[in-house]
Amino acid sequence: MIEYYANDKNGNLIPVNAPQQDCWINVERPTHDEISQLAHRYNFPETYISAILDDRENSRVDGIDPQRPERPLHLLLQFPKYEVSPLGYLSFTTFPFSFILTDSAVITVSKQPATFINDFIMNPDNATIRIADRQDFILRFGWYIAHSFVHALSLSERETTSLERELTTATRNEQIYKIMKLQKSLVLFDSALKDNRPILDQISSAQDYFNGPHFHELLAQIMIETDQAQSMTIIQNNILEQYSNMVSSVVSNNLNEVMKLLTSVTLIMTIPTIVGGIYGMNVDLPFAHLAHAFSLVMGFTIIVCAITAWILKRHDWF
Repeated sequence: MIEYYANDKNGNLIPVNAPQQDCWINVERPTHDEISQLAHRYNFPETYISAILDDRENSRVDGIDPQRPERPLHLLLQFPKYEVSPLGYLSFTTFPFSFILTDSAVITVSKQPATFINDFIMNPDNATIRIADRQDFILRFGWYIAHSFVHALSLSERETTSLERELTTATRNEQIYKIMKLQKSLVLFDSALKDNRPILDQISSAQDYFNGPHFHELLAQIMIETDQAQSMTIIQNNILEQYSNMVSSVVSNNLNEVMKLLTSVTLIMTIPTIVGGIYGMNVDLPFAHLAHAFSLVMGFTIIVCAITAWILKRHDWF
C-alpha cells in the first residue's frame, strides 16, 4: 500500500493521488513491484526498502556523504508494536521502520502498521510542517518513534501494576506466563533502543550533512525520549525479575492459605456430621424423648462449632 502526501498552498499536509516534487510517500507492506518502481524512480538501492521485510533487521544509516548531498539517504530504526498473545496477554515486539530521503521526496516504509504515523498526521502541530525541509521532517517523525517506546512502556507498567495486585491472590501459574511475556517484550525493547541510540549519535556527528533549521533541537528531543525509554526499560525489567523470583513462593503461600481455610471448614463441618451420626442410631439416646430434643441437639452442635471456629481463629488457623 502506498500513500502520498504533500503541502498545499497554505502549507497544510494533505493526501494527494500521485507523487510530486517535495512529497511524502508512505509505504506499508511493499510488494516486489512497488519496491522496484520506487527504487528506479528515485535512484536508490532496492535494499533500502526490502530491509524492512526482515523483522529482525538491525538499525542503521546509509548514504551519508557531505560531498554528495543529492545521494539518497537511508535511515532504519526500530519501533514497538503491541499485540495480544494466544493466551490473551498483552505483549510487545519490535519491527524495522525505514526513512529514505531523496532530492524530491521523503519515503517512509514499514512492514507492520505503525500507529505513530496516524499520531504524526493528526497532531495539529504537524499540520503545516514543510516536507521540503526533509531533514527536519524525518527528525520530527523520529521523535514519534522514540515516544512510541515510552508509550508502550507506560502500557507495560500498567500491566505490571495490575500483575502486582493479582499476585496477592494468585493460586495458579497465569501470573508466571504474564511475567514471561512482559520480560520478553522488555528484552526486545532493550535491544531495539540500544540499536537506535548509536544511529542517533551517528546523525549527531554528521553535522556537515544534517544542517536543517531545527536539527539540534529536534535531535536533542529524540535523544531525551530514547534515554527515558531506556531508563524505563531497565527499571521495569528489574521489577519483573523480582516478581519472577518471588511469584512461585507467593502462589505456593496463597495455595497454602486456601488449603488451611478448607481444612478448617472441613473440621467444623465434621462436628454436625458426628452428632447427626450418633443421634441417627436406632437406640435409646439422651434427650431423645424430650419435646425439644431436636432444638437442644442443634443448639449444642452450633455452640460446639462456634467454639471450634473461635479456637481456630485465635490460633490463625481460620
